[in-house]
Amino acid sequence: MGKRVIVAAAAVVLGCGLLTSCHSGTTGASATTPAAQSSDTAVVAEAKAVEALRTWLAAPRTGTLTISSVEANAAHKTEVSRQLTGTLDLSAGTASLTGTLNVLGGSSAVQDPLDVIEKDGKLYSSIPSSEQAAHGGRKWFSNELAPARATGSTHSVWWSALQALTTVHVDGASEVDGKSAVEYTGTVDLATIPAATAQVGKSAIFEKAGTTKVSVDLYTDLGTGALVRLTYRLGLQVSVDATPTAKSTAGYEVDLSGFGTPVKPTASPVAAPDAGLVETSTGSGDLCQLLLF
Repeated sequence: MGKRVIVAAAAVVLGCGLLTSCHSGTTGASATTPAAQSSDTAVVAEAKAVEALRTWLAAPRTGTLTISSVEANAAHKTEVSRQLTGTLDLSAGTASLTGTLNVLGGSSAVQDPLDVIEKDGKLYSSIPSSEQAAHGGRKWFSNELAPARATGSTHSVWWSALQALTTVHVDGASEVDGKSAVEYTGTVDLATIPAATAQVGKSAIFEKAGTTKVSVDLYTDLGTGALVRLTYRLGLQVSVDATPTAKSTAGYEVDLSGFGTPVKPTASPVAAPDAGLVETSTGSGDLCQLLLF
């Protein structure tokens, strides 16, 4: 995955979309007017993108959640990556994701199916089949979401980061779910948010990422201005496909989109696994620490 490069042609489309109308400037003293209008309109559009985020946070809609991560271990010469996607209902506090856990080491590569469920304040993740015997035949680990909350909040630190985002810049034209959109990018340093300080200090993902700065992308519908996609990234130069460095050995990316789009076929209600198949873990796992809730 990683940050998409916006080509020059997209910038032209964006300029036409942001301005009230596309037209060529006139010569003489008034020739500078269109450029001033373009700059002013971009500033207004950026402010409206932040406003669209605020509107969404006030009433988040069900959508598609995708989590991607990669961690490199130079000492053991291994690389572990995860790809998960599914539905997230922030209002109900539920999620159902499927994907893979991939371990690459030397000449060997192991890929295991991975299922994740969020329900009643807990996050359940499937135990790889090769490890189930070592865990008494249980099929799921469970972690409490509470330890991943921001201080004094019922939400995760990512919620605090999004609320703290006040400035973005136009990044280019894009397309979301087959519709024209505009992408905006901003940065939030979680170390500067008091409610996130404790979480940042004890969470392993920030140590592995080598930074507390979160890159946030907002995508708004070109016509309505509504938020249609939200992405936050951390580590590996804010791209999960970048090269590990001594400072950053892991990258994480979380993407939410498809807000309010009906799931086809209709998704079954999210249910917690049978208690007899669950092994309770202490603390909160890194997936808990990545999840927006």
